[in-house]
Amino acid sequence: MPALAAQQTLPPTAALSAAQPNRSARAFARVVRALVQLGADTEHQVADIARTAGLRPGHASRLLLTAVEEHFAEHGGRYGTYRLTRDATALFGPAPARPATPEITEALHRLHQETGLAVAWHEPGWRPGTGLHLDLVDVLCRQPALRADAAQLHSDLSRTAAGRIALAYLPPQMASTADGRPLRLPEHLVHAVTDSRIAASRTASTHSLATPVQRGSALIATLTVTGSPAAFADPLTVQEHAVLPRRAAARTSLSRTADLRQTA
Repeated sequence: MPALAAQQTLPPTAALSAAQPNRSARAFARVVRALVQLGADTEHQVADIARTAGLRPGHASRLLLTAVEEHFAEHGGRYGTYRLTRDATALFGPAPARPATPEITEALHRLHQETGLAVAWHEPGWRPGTGLHLDLVDVLCRQPALRADAAQLHSDLSRTAAGRIALAYLPPQMASTADGRPLRLPEHLVHAVTDSRIAASRTASTHSLATPVQRGSALIATLTVTGSPAAFADPLTVQEHAVLPRRAAARTSLSRTADLRQTA
């Protein structure tokens, strides 16, 4: 009978022991996610990380030290700051600037299924202190190593397919820096992009194709597909990768226009 009583006390104890690592793992994940949400390419104070993760600063600080030991994070240039390591940034990728709508999510999932490539949706804007910028709204990428390139967030817009679409289609008052300096593509490239409705870019490990999403003549977004060079080796496959994003952009544009008419 005493032995039976002892056995009956084991399950709650075991459950408690199992729950503690689970809570620690969730808290660690929240800290890493907070670094992504605050900006994967910049350093952040412990207090900001803790607030974003919903943890006490002391708890967040201990978890950040663990993240440094495991090479998920590194110390920033300022005392008491942390940032994601390059390897972790490639794994988690940049955080979207704003939530996607169901229509955008559906368009990305459908295009991803049609092409088998990483897909991304960006929306252009202009703001004081920044000038022209592209906000990442959503990116769908199964291969973590491709995610950073798929996000198309290079500071030089002329280096990315999505940025080239923005520069080719936006009016001059938007295609400028914060101090009014114009941002332009070479004329021959502008004509090539607008004639084909496709812009291309390459990195050492990926190829990307982007197309405009328009309402009338106004550019409202860019839709991009990204893959390894092998995915663009066959000319017929490249043509298909160009046709499918254009078709998806046209479907999305028509859907958004119809929604506006219904709510008018």
